[in-house]
Amino acid sequence: MARLKIGFFGFGYVAATLTCGIERVKAGEIDLTGVPLENRIPGCNVEEIEVVCGFDVDKKKIGKDVSSFISMYPELKTMDSFDKIKIHQGVNLNSAEGMPFKTESIDDNHTLYECAKIIVERIIEEDLDCTITVTATEEIYDVDSVSALEAIIKEDRKDKITASMFYAYCAFLAAKKRERGIVHINGIPSKIANSPVFSELSEKSGSVLIGDDISSGQSRLLSDLMEHYKEINRTILSAVGANWGGNMDFYRLQDEKRNESKKITKTGCAKDILGYDMPSDIKPHAYLQNLGDKKAIFMHFPMKLFNGAEDEIYICGRINDSPAAAGMLIDMGRLGALAVSRGESGVNATINSFYCKWFGKQHSKILAYQKLIGWVKDN
Repeated sequence: MARLKIGFFGFGYVAATLTCGIERVKAGEIDLTGVPLENRIPGCNVEEIEVVCGFDVDKKKIGKDVSSFISMYPELKTMDSFDKIKIHQGVNLNSAEGMPFKTESIDDNHTLYECAKIIVERIIEEDLDCTITVTATEEIYDVDSVSALEAIIKEDRKDKITASMFYAYCAFLAAKKRERGIVHINGIPSKIANSPVFSELSEKSGSVLIGDDISSGQSRLLSDLMEHYKEINRTILSAVGANWGGNMDFYRLQDEKRNESKKITKTGCAKDILGYDMPSDIKPHAYLQNLGDKKAIFMHFPMKLFNGAEDEIYICGRINDSPAAAGMLIDMGRLGALAVSRGESGVNATINSFYCKWFGKQHSKILAYQKLIGWVKDN
């Protein structure tokens, strides 16, 4: 019996990779490499996770099971359980605007209030313990209060809300309605865990909120390097971090407003860790289809050291995007469930600090890991 039932808002490369990987772990085909805490989280081993469903707006996926479209991702293999995982129609709210596929969404023909009712009922029917938003990157929106958010939905103001905001609202509304908390993870660079409004909604529903934006590659390395040079009292003069990729997220990031969302979540760590501003440009730079999901990265930062000398660090490489994020999410869902079982609610800073890019004042991942291990062991 599954100990953690997961549903995805946005069933693309990350969701498909996580689903495939978990089933391969269960079949004994792969080990837990890439899952930071492996099976050291009390209450739920990786083998006890079940991906139950997804919500999407891609016309090719809606109403079908995962086995019918897994071939879209050539690195993944079909598993027997895929025919049981259904994809429900989700909301668009401009999240898929400009994407190279035909969309169909609930909000095409329903008000926001009606959409919320449909999504909430699905969450309750599927008995989800954890919902994960991994839709395309959005422009960052904000809202001042719970009442303002509820007014947007009641008045059907679709231009004032994003898909990630709407999905988070539905997750916590479902938890409140069924009187059982949920784990909600915002895996994209939108303002959910950093919003007092969604923090309040998670607390009032007895739920745990994790986010924002999964930290799984270049940004993690940057934060730990900044910590290292801070400890030996080097002055970082500037920082450049660039990456290029060929998956659908990079395709969407050709929109400058959405690219700015990524820049916000990527640049915060340098200032927070070092304690000072510096010239920087850290963001995705271009979509190159032939790169696929294995993005190319480049980093450069000069620094000042003793007696006025200067060093320069250059880093370049190719790193897989979706498998790295999927490995993190396997931990995040189980840790959120552990927090719920302990009676916690709201935003969990300890989990966010290690697994996310944007979570308030940031710290290096090395230091965050030590705090996380202490929290896991705290019974």
